[in-house]
Amino acid sequence: MRGPSVTDKTITQLFISHHSSKLQVALELEKTLAKYDVKCWLAPRDVEPSEAFDMAIKRAIDESCGILLLFCSKSDKSPHVKRELILADSSRKAIIPLRLEELDPDELAYHLANSQWIDWLERRESTIERVAAKAHQLSGGTNKTMSVDDLVHRSGAEQTAKDAPEQNTEQLESSEDVAASPRSTNWALIVAVLALGVAIFAAWLIWNNLGSPQEENAPADPVTATEPPAVVPEVEEPATAPVATTTPEPPKIRPSFNCENASFRIEFLICNSPELAELDRALASSYQRAMTKAGARSETLKKEQRGWRKEVRDVCPDSKCVATVMRERIARLREIAVRGLEPIETPDPPENVTDSLVVFEG
Repeated sequence: MRGPSVTDKTITQLFISHHSSKLQVALELEKTLAKYDVKCWLAPRDVEPSEAFDMAIKRAIDESCGILLLFCSKSDKSPHVKRELILADSSRKAIIPLRLEELDPDELAYHLANSQWIDWLERRESTIERVAAKAHQLSGGTNKTMSVDDLVHRSGAEQTAKDAPEQNTEQLESSEDVAASPRSTNWALIVAVLALGVAIFAAWLIWNNLGSPQEENAPADPVTATEPPAVVPEVEEPATAPVATTTPEPPKIRPSFNCENASFRIEFLICNSPELAELDRALASSYQRAMTKAGARSETLKKEQRGWRKEVRDVCPDSKCVATVMRERIARLREIAVRGLEPIETPDPPENVTDSLVVFEG
């Protein structure tokens, strides 16, 4: 089903407020909402270089038609998510809470008291349609007096009406082709017969005029007959020669490591691509800033970086995949450089532990 149509001057943008652990869910939502002409803004990915983080958040919320909150147990306790909702309230922006877990809000209960919940637990395609319709309604691309269900229903009716003339045109063209097909077949048959006659006549001329001289000259000049086979391998040799695996020449933009010491497939891809080399330098710079922010938890960040390199980057099949995962990792490191690593959550002890203890008095 196609999303609600908007005018060319209207840009429908949603600010996605989420906990860092739900980044993949946010990216999946962004990809699907794009089919409905809804643009998404994510932090810290969309923060411009050298722009203050808090000012970027404030600007993005002001430019968005609403806030799409990915609600879960972690976002309910996140101070960053809470600040984003406070900015949304001050800017009079609507909040669309998308429930990822079946629980009630605690820390964010005040900000979500008057919001209509949308569940992500089931019927996800229908959920995305409702979110897209609500976004277009908030941006002014559709009539604000219509309900969300009416918007979704109307978009499907408009698509059906639009496709109907195209189907009638295709049926008309198909009937015309069927009517004209006998003539095309007859002409093709005539042309084929004439071509066959010309080919037979040409073959007869070649055999009659060139057959005898070849037989007379074959014994007199045996070297000539053996020369063509000797030349053919020389012509085909470059095409069949194996690809050299020598060390690639470093590009104008060099990565953070020395390409002369490259030994892995991904390292060769980075050394041969100016784009990947530039991303690698940005990744190294972001990693250093994140390590400075991590402080005592720097070893945790080192393990996370090694795991990402082995399990995510090095398994990419092509350069496009490498560029995508490197951009996502840079965004993650920039977030750590601003916010720091999330604290490790330790589970509470079971309630029945204290009940099982027996106190002896002697």
